[in-house]
Amino acid sequence: MLPRPCWPRPVGVPQEGLRKQLPAEKQDAYFELVLYQVKATANLYALRQAEFTNILYAQQGRAAANDLATKAEEYFAIDQELMEHFNTEIADGIWHNFMLQPHIGYGDTERYGSNAGWQQSGLNNVALPDEIFPAVQRIELPETAEMGVAIDGSDQTWPDSTEEAVLPTFSPYQSQPTQYLDVFNRGSVPFSYRIEAGAPWIHVTVAEGTVDPQVRAEVRVDWEEAPSGTTTVPIVVTGADGQGVTVQAVVDNPSVDPGELGGSVEANGYVSMEAADFARAVNTNGITWTTIPKLGRTEAGVEPFPVTADSQEPGGDSPRLEYTMTTFSSGPAKVNVYLSPRADVFAQGGLRYAVSIDDGEPQVVNIQQANGANANTMNRQWGRTTSDNVNLTTTVHDNLGPGVHSVKIWMVDPIVVVQKVVVDLGGEKPSYLGPPKSMQIEPQQADRLQV
Repeated sequence: MLPRPCWPRPVGVPQEGLRKQLPAEKQDAYFELVLYQVKATANLYALRQAEFTNILYAQQGRAAANDLATKAEEYFAIDQELMEHFNTEIADGIWHNFMLQPHIGYGDTERYGSNAGWQQSGLNNVALPDEIFPAVQRIELPETAEMGVAIDGSDQTWPDSTEEAVLPTFSPYQSQPTQYLDVFNRGSVPFSYRIEAGAPWIHVTVAEGTVDPQVRAEVRVDWEEAPSGTTTVPIVVTGADGQGVTVQAVVDNPSVDPGELGGSVEANGYVSMEAADFARAVNTNGITWTTIPKLGRTEAGVEPFPVTADSQEPGGDSPRLEYTMTTFSSGPAKVNVYLSPRADVFAQGGLRYAVSIDDGEPQVVNIQQANGANANTMNRQWGRTTSDNVNLTTTVHDNLGPGVHSVKIWMVDPIVVVQKVVVDLGGEKPSYLGPPKSMQIEPQQADRLQV
């Protein structure tokens, strides 16, 4: 799914207050070791958000692209000021040019060739000048009003796209943010717009007003009034010169007794579960599953201990984590398991775990062999895996029907750390962190069942 563009927020750094509480002789060290890293990183995130949203908006012809280009350049200027302060003023210039290496503009191989690599961004032993790369874009705006419409989950715009405008499916069990559509201006003259839904139980906020340069309208469903089953509702956007765009809202309201639901509930064709949200942890053979808060990219990691335990044969009553989920779809299911990157410290040809659903036979996965991320060869996939701080592997399970199921993650080798489990039933979209965790029925508490 595409990222949700939004206006960058000013960079606020509460660590400035801590600096002022330190004696004068400690403040330079605090800037070197703490404050620079915090401020420069926060500023870089804001810069990248403005930069890449600008590039997308420019491709779509949005008037807002130009404001974002200016915003990105402002953040770049802040970065250069921070770097200059580090290079020339801290500790009377003891770190002269210490932070000179490009950290934003590396990668422009078309302009600088191999000299633009991220490790050696220099030419003739001189650092390349830093810059915003890829460069921000500005567009010429006509002295007219022209409406464009963009929707959640797509990089297309209407009315120019030949594809049908369809919002991500609505579900009473969805956990992702509310679906939206953007009404934007391709010109420099503001215009009025109006959004009308084809059903009284579809609500749009804000449904009418003035676009200058763009408006985000959120779409919500009144589930007490929505009919059961799958319904498609047209949403008509009218703007400049009577231009009209129709957006389809697909509303999936499963006809199911809430008492029949359990665990994490499917929405939009997937079930996403954090590792620590297990329904049951089976501790046998002297092995205990342990939750480690903040380990991983989202909430926590879960690891079997001790790390010196013998490898286990999955199945029967061997150590495992069990996750309860409810599905509405039928057909094959992909179980995507997000693991912490670990090297094959036992030199046995790869670390292993196993996956099963319900009473199915456990499928053993050799993590290193599954995707080639092997620390022993320091290959490109290993570099990508460690950079992402996750090793993603997948198993396929056939003929999964609607109902309540148990997904089991079996221990085979120690030191394997589980971060997240996502069951793709055909609707999961590509994303960096994986989809947000699904809605849970009777959410598990911190003292989850351990046996």
